Amino acid sequence: MISIIIPTYNEEEAIGNCLNSLRKQTFKDFEVVVVDDGSTDHTVKVVSRFKEVLVMNGEHKGPGFSRNLGARNAKGNIFIFVDADMTFDEDYLKNLVSPINGDVIGTTHELELVKNTKNIWSRCWGKLRVSKEESGKVKIFRAIRRDKFLELGGFDPKYGYADDQTLWFKYKIKPISAKDTVCYHKNPETLEGVFKQSKWIGASIENRLLEGSLGYISLFIMIILFPLTIPILSIRKCQKNKDFRVFPWMLFFMAARYFGTIKGLFSKIHMKINFK
Repeated sequence: MISIIIPTYNEEEAIGNCLNSLRKQTFKDFEVVVVDDGSTDHTVKVVSRFKEVLVMNGEHKGPGFSRNLGARNAKGNIFIFVDADMTFDEDYLKNLVSPINGDVIGTTHELELVKNTKNIWSRCWGKLRVSKEESGKVKIFRAIRRDKFLELGGFDPKYGYADDQTLWFKYKIKPISAKDTVCYHKNPETLEGVFKQSKWIGASIENRLLEGSLGYISLFIMIILFPLTIPILSIRKCQKNKDFRVFPWMLFFMAARYFGTIKGLFSKIHMKINFK
């Protein structure tokens, strides 16, 4: 049996689709553990409609803490870590766990597509999260052997948004890409959502140039260069996405990302805060 562990925080609009997608999997020998991190909406109420799902209350300490809590209470020999706003092709679980054996401790998926591409801010972010060509470089374990995960100490919440890359940061261990594993993920649909996610990312960046006084100098330079940087980043992002039709909106999108990242970096350097 495998255990699917899902941290949630105010995911009432997404978690139902995620759980319904898991119900349709061709692989059936699994349990689902949802760890709610103090939601203030109806997330828990939505999850409670799925009688087969174990719901646990976290301690409002972020997704890394919630994933670890779920793992400690899960029964499976393999842990699957997914997000509440993900859905999956029907063979996703079967193909994700099939390579795992004594030599292969864990896997990641091969292709991650964006689900909400009709939304303009989502399109600015991009239509593809993980390509087949880049999946071999991914450092996030989506499936991992229970014994190895617990032996290595699980996820470290100090990495914030990037806590699911803990095993790479600490041990330089990364998963292999499992063939024919396709999932779908939502991008933020508002500028506020873009800002918040960028804030998370900024608070999770690890770089020596962001430590102590050097960090403040780096932030000051970023703010000074803002008028020049945003148009350049916007053009490069449109080139990468192969979609210049979104250019007018891309300027606002990149501004939200830019200042969200700066806010996260400032909190990491000065206030030592990891954001919800």
